[in-house]
Parts: sequence; structure tokens; C-alpha cells
Amino acid sequence: MITSENTPGLPGWIDLGSPDPGASAAFYGRVFGWTAEQMVPDSPEDPGYWFLRKDGKSVAGLGGLTDPADKPDWMTYVRVADAAASVAAAERGGAKVRVPVTGIPGEGSFAQLTDPSGAEFALWQSGEVTGFQACCVEDTMLWTELWTRDPAAAKSFYPALFGWQVEPYMEGAPEGGGYDMWTTRSGDPMAAFGGIMTITDQVPIQDEKWVPYFMVADADTTVARVTGSGGTVLIPAADAPPGRLAALTDQFGARFNILQPAPMAGPPDGR
Repeated sequence: MITSENTPGLPGWIDLGSPDPGASAAFYGRVFGWTAEQMVPDSPEDPGYWFLRKDGKSVAGLGGLTDPADKPDWMTYVRVADAAASVAAAERGGAKVRVPVTGIPGEGSFAQLTDPSGAEFALWQSGEVTGFQACCVEDTMLWTELWTRDPAAAKSFYPALFGWQVEPYMEGAPEGGGYDMWTTRSGDPMAAFGGIMTITDQVPIQDEKWVPYFMVADADTTVARVTGSGGTVLIPAADAPPGRLAALTDQFGARFNILQPAPMAGPPDGR
């Protein structure tokens, strides 16, 4: 599962690129109760970076877009022990480098890439900043999902790069595409941290994309907060085996999902 521990090979951070960081901070503050703390910009031209926090703990980042042509969206970062070595391995596997390894003094290093099928992702080599201070609790990241037209390519690329394993979860669904899970240890439900969603003509996302899931206490209430704050619904809240989920966007079109986990089943006698 996704963790706040500094574990290489697992998603360890997400951030949002926004055309208006102040408006985005307000949106997610209304939806999830997050607060925003801006870091000191390096220069007047710096678009700025904010840490988004829940109950004082960092749960995500927020940055201004430097290119008006860039699309607002969430970026998933995978923790690695050596960013330069991981970039080289990704390139050997067919990935393209969008942002080379870049150091942030005292914090760590990152790189941004595009996988062979076109999905963007990033790497984080930690220094003093390891990533999430809170995750897998209400109003924080719980899961990450790759939407792809070529699941076979993904199942080759990411395991070779990060050592991930693939575990089948649901055949022929959703919408006839099937669903598999990313895991670090096959057969252990607690080791799963993400999924592979096959893009078909019936799904609302048609581009290669990593989409974060945020855990919520009440999916329907959260959907109402999203729409009331200017966001949109891609897939209405519905019950599924893991719980009640929905696919949404913020007011600028950045995509994210929510999951209200199903109650844990107790013993037959109710104890």
C-alpha cells in the first residue's frame, strides 16, 4: 500500500499543475479541508510551489504552470534510491525524459518522464523531504491508477523499472476492459497500491494517464462539494467491490478519483 515511509519503488508524492494555484488551493480546501503553504520563490519568474496539508501534515504539492499550453493535471511521483539510474533504466525501456534529474537543495531530486505509451509520471529521490506525511487516511491519497490503451506494455515497462508485480483483480470489467492491480508482493492484499484501467470507448478518460484516488468518509457528500466548487463529474458515485467511488475533475479539468472504502467485514457472529 502507499505509505508515508521512505520506501523506494512506491508512489510517494503527487502534485498538481494549475493555471491559478490560489484558486486550486481554495477548491481543494473546500473539498478535502486542505490548507496551502507557499514556499519562498527562487525568483520573480518562479511560478511558485505550495505544500497542501491536512491536519498539518503534507499530503500533496501544488505548482503554477509555466507554459499556457500545459494541461492542468495531477502528477504521480515514485520514490527511487537513485534518480539518475532510474532515468537511465526508464530510457532503456522506451520512456522519454521531459524534465531531467533536477536537485532541490536540501530537499531531494526529481525527474519527469513519459512512459512508452504516453502516460506522464515522475521520480523522487528524497533528501530531507521524503514525500507524503499522511496518506491512506480520510482526505489523503489512497491509490493510484494507470489508464492505458496498452496494458501489456505497461505490465512490461513498470515492473522492469520499479520491480512491481501485477495481480489480476477483475476479469472483463469495468466496461469490458478488465482490471489488474499493481503490487509489491503477489497474494498480499496489503501490498497492492494501484491499478491498471484499460481505456475503451466507453470510459470518460481517453488519454494515457495516472489518476490519483483520494480516500473520503462519504463519497456522495464529496461529489456535492466538488460540483458546488466548480468541478465536474466524469463517473457518478457508484458502489463497487472496494467501496463507493467516483471519477471527478476540479474546476480547471485536473482529474482525480475518490473512494469511500467498503466497511470491513466482521466475524459471522458480529463480534
